[in-house]
Amino acid sequence: MDLITPEQARGVLSTPARLVPFLISFTVYGIAGITVPLMLLFAGGWWLPKTVDRGPHLSTVPALVIDVVLLALFGLQHSGMARPSFKAFVTRWVPEALERTVYIFMVCLVMWTIMLAWQPIPQVLWSAEGTLGLALDAGFWIGFVLVYAATLLLNHFHLLGISQAYRQYVIRVPDATVDRLQVNGVYKLVRHPLMTGLLVSFWFASEFTVGHLVWALGLTGYIVLGTYLEERDLIARFGASYRAYAAHVPAFFPSVRSLLNRTPREP
Repeated sequence: MDLITPEQARGVLSTPARLVPFLISFTVYGIAGITVPLMLLFAGGWWLPKTVDRGPHLSTVPALVIDVVLLALFGLQHSGMARPSFKAFVTRWVPEALERTVYIFMVCLVMWTIMLAWQPIPQVLWSAEGTLGLALDAGFWIGFVLVYAATLLLNHFHLLGISQAYRQYVIRVPDATVDRLQVNGVYKLVRHPLMTGLLVSFWFASEFTVGHLVWALGLTGYIVLGTYLEERDLIARFGASYRAYAAHVPAFFPSVRSLLNRTPREP
């Protein structure tokens, strides 16, 4: 019977062990794959037993207080954990390849907390029917699709953390993701198409309640603040290239200029 050295034995035993971090990342990716569409359907008031517009709720004042606290929690977590200083703190405790996985898990956890604890305020602000109602509902679905299109253009698997773990723990090669400015596709029209998709999905609805307004206003405020902080990071990373890009392309919604002109490419 052939014998193996202790070093070889450790290598064999470590193979399944080193797959555990990847499986954790894959599990979180699956959780995100469920959470994101449910969040969008929740925000749009579609199909779920509880949505931003309807479901069990308290009276108006306590409902409003709870909803504002929930939205503040989302903004604090989402923007705070995205800052480079916080990422550096996280990587003191977890491997760098799992930093994005931790971030995505916390986003999902907070999002589930919001959806379960949300207090609808059901007073209707508008209820559109006919052509206008169909147009508003179509706008929601356009925003829904744009959210996913933007993540694919940004490298979907890297954005959700699974690519980093796969490279580190499965194929064991350095992360080959190039840190370059994305200016192609829909990024020729707007700088932040993911946020554009979210904004459209939050505001376009054939029926719009007071609770929906609180949701849309709160997350629009977060998007504006979060984008401002992200753009500071992008300027720090890409410098003059990003400044030139931003000078030609609007942040959220296409302008006539961005529709007619080609944007500068990353050198």
